[in-house]
Amino acid sequence: MSRKIWNWRCLGGCGKMKLKTRPKSGLCPNCGEYCAPAVVASKSQAAALARKSWKTVSCSSAVEATQKLGLTASAPKEEFIADLRKITRARNDVAVAGHLIAHRHIFGRSGFCNGDFKSRSKLRIALRRGPSSPFFPRPSLRTSPEVMGKLVEAELELRAGRRCMKSLSLVSQRLVFQHPVLGVKVNVEIDGDADGLPVELKTVATLGKIPRKIFGMMMQLAGQAISKGVDSGVLIIAERDGELLTAVCVSGLTNFHRKHVEKWAAEASQEGAVA
Repeated sequence: MSRKIWNWRCLGGCGKMKLKTRPKSGLCPNCGEYCAPAVVASKSQAAALARKSWKTVSCSSAVEATQKLGLTASAPKEEFIADLRKITRARNDVAVAGHLIAHRHIFGRSGFCNGDFKSRSKLRIALRRGPSSPFFPRPSLRTSPEVMGKLVEAELELRAGRRCMKSLSLVSQRLVFQHPVLGVKVNVEIDGDADGLPVELKTVATLGKIPRKIFGMMMQLAGQAISKGVDSGVLIIAERDGELLTAVCVSGLTNFHRKHVEKWAAEASQEGAVA
């Protein structure tokens, strides 16, 4: 019988870890900082996700919402769509579930991350943030949208790693880039790659929820594109509650990102909202 693996995340530099023993007093065995356990999928959730399949569709509302932001949006090439169809197929080995974990976010970290540029309010908070101590929020329920979204993403990542892909990779990548407007270093995590372009994987309850979320998604994808020195990216969106999956290729991301950050930074400076 295989030994239990403990999935924890450290507040220090150790990050996400797989441990053979449970940390004592919630302290990282490597650096002594606080750490928190990941949320692990239940057996029924794991079986349901293994059996879950999606239908790859075009989504005019996603394309139109992206174009309204001044970006160029188009459907992916057929080779990429063929890869999407591969990861939307269910799998038979429902007992495989070690990948289905959802790590807690870390709040209060110093410096900037790509998520700080998703909206005006988030950037204002980041600009006013001084030295602080990082902390974990309260754990979310297994059935919460936040956790279910991470579990769906983990399931699609597993399938992409197992199946023969020609254009799409869902291997995550961490980069640091100097922001072109603020001049600060920004930490970014990219979900995948498609012929050198960043791929962002998102989940929504249904595709009908896309238009009101698209701005933040595009700001996040833009930061990833800048970090890779390109101007385009691919957004994949999968339904959590339904069985549809879509993807949009987007270009014009650099100017889109710069325009909004320049405006927000100027407003924050006038209002004295900079630390």
